[in-house]
Amino acid sequence: MRLRIFEAPTMQEALARMRAALGPDAVIVATREEPGAVRLTAAADTEEPDLDQLLARPAASPALEVVRSALRHHGLDEARSAALLAAAPQVGALDPAVLLAEILARRYRFPPDGAPPGPALVLVGPPGAGKTAVVARLAAAARLAGETPEVASADLERAGGLDQLRALLAPLGLEPRPLGEAPPPVAPRRPLFVDGPGVNPFRRDEMVALSALLRRVPCEPVLVLPAGLDPEDCAELAANFHVMGVRRMITTRLDAARRLGGILAAAELGLELTMAATSPLIGKPLLPWSAAGLARLLLARAGGRPGDVA
Repeated sequence: MRLRIFEAPTMQEALARMRAALGPDAVIVATREEPGAVRLTAAADTEEPDLDQLLARPAASPALEVVRSALRHHGLDEARSAALLAAAPQVGALDPAVLLAEILARRYRFPPDGAPPGPALVLVGPPGAGKTAVVARLAAAARLAGETPEVASADLERAGGLDQLRALLAPLGLEPRPLGEAPPPVAPRRPLFVDGPGVNPFRRDEMVALSALLRRVPCEPVLVLPAGLDPEDCAELAANFHVMGVRRMITTRLDAARRLGGILAAAELGLELTMAATSPLIGKPLLPWSAAGLARLLLARAGGRPGDVA
């Protein structure tokens, strides 16, 4: 029941105000008349809330179901999908892209403010991941920023490895040098990029050799991970490089992959999603990852919101 008090110069005006506010079914509870004023107290029935309905579990969010379907499309197993969905906010967004971005931001690491990697890097990863091309892109970005980077190659056992890097750097006026036993000097504020050897992370001898290289090269190791690999393989691969001190990764072949579960599985280990190569063209720069960008890409590749991908 709802009580209201109405005051007016006359009873007729007080009744009119009561009906306008409470409707025709309002009941007069009390009146008080004084010279030139009427005070009327009225009551109206109100609908009681349905407590069972209020306390019932909410229906599944349509946006959450779209996200769940997208993760399934990208090949994530039930355990990894459940871990991601558990990070969803209690009050879910209506837009799947917004909801997925919030989940990814809570679960994964992204570069703060899109900051690029540090100035001294050695690129590591499996053979054919695209490390040489990434080194060339990083060198090109440094050149555009007005810097003259130093580039070295530790990929000397692969036939033509140094020649390929030299050809990519020629338009920039840079000459890579082979990385010998002596570690390269790191000049203050001068970028240094080292093209690491392709390493099979499941071979002990190759990982031991990589560990020795990382101990003598004063650079941060960054994993170059191609998109489209099996999530379980990527999880094991990333775990082995993580033991080597790798904390960030650059992803390649996004243009050629339709399922990105491998990237998500690697990110589950805490590796920062740092930058991405979106084209095979060397002249196209690496782009920083963000939770919103990854969410749009995952949904677009799953057929959810293709228009959201820039």
